[in-house]
Amino acid sequence: MLTVFTSVKTCREAVCVSGPSNPSMAATATSGPTRRERARDATTTEIKATARALLVADGPDALTVRAIARTMGLTPAALYRYFAGHEELVTAMCGDVLDEITATLETARDTVALDDPIGRLMVICRAFRAWSLAHPREFQLTFASMIDKPSIVAEAQDDEGIAFGGVFLGVFVEIWAHQPFRVPTEAELSPALLVQLNEFSARTGDRLPTGVLVAYLSGWVRLYGAVTIEVFGHLGFALADPEPMFEAMLADMCRAMSTPVS
Repeated sequence: MLTVFTSVKTCREAVCVSGPSNPSMAATATSGPTRRERARDATTTEIKATARALLVADGPDALTVRAIARTMGLTPAALYRYFAGHEELVTAMCGDVLDEITATLETARDTVALDDPIGRLMVICRAFRAWSLAHPREFQLTFASMIDKPSIVAEAQDDEGIAFGGVFLGVFVEIWAHQPFRVPTEAELSPALLVQLNEFSARTGDRLPTGVLVAYLSGWVRLYGAVTIEVFGHLGFALADPEPMFEAMLADMCRAMSTPVS
């Protein structure tokens, strides 16, 4: 399953065209893509757009190589010249979705001034919910369809691959720098959790104390859980309109991050 820190670098590399191995082609390569490369890129983009349209119309089960090829007027074999298989295509689609969400969150974040980092986090959370409710099929594919399967991309190891999760993490860095708040000490954490948090901290550049990472991950669990439950309609038994409950959750998060260190 794709996670908040899922690499999209792998899917970019999976569909890229290899550079020329012939030195005589170097000048052409440095002057820009060839006509053949542009045509390949255009077809790759069309395949992903067609797949997304099928996803939105009929759900993840509609994403078969045969259905995509039929819609485009191609043979299934022709699609394998662009993607090695179904999994690689889905990986590329998820990478595009993560890029889209990341851009949406960054745009929302930047509507709030830097001197209000908690406000920046709140608009990011609202933007994530709004995007997810407006794109339930894409949300399902990217965040919820691969639970029972191996992850289709490796966990991120560099800044390029963690852009999506980095939006949230970056704002937590801003909040902590602006005003430290009450977080658990390392002595209050179990050894098993502490080891994992230290590994996570190392992978993300050791930007925050361990206790703040607990707050960050706890916040993500609450946000992701609330949005997932709403996207799949699992609050209907109690709430006709889940938004007030969502806002109450955000208010509780604000209070926790506004409690200064004693």
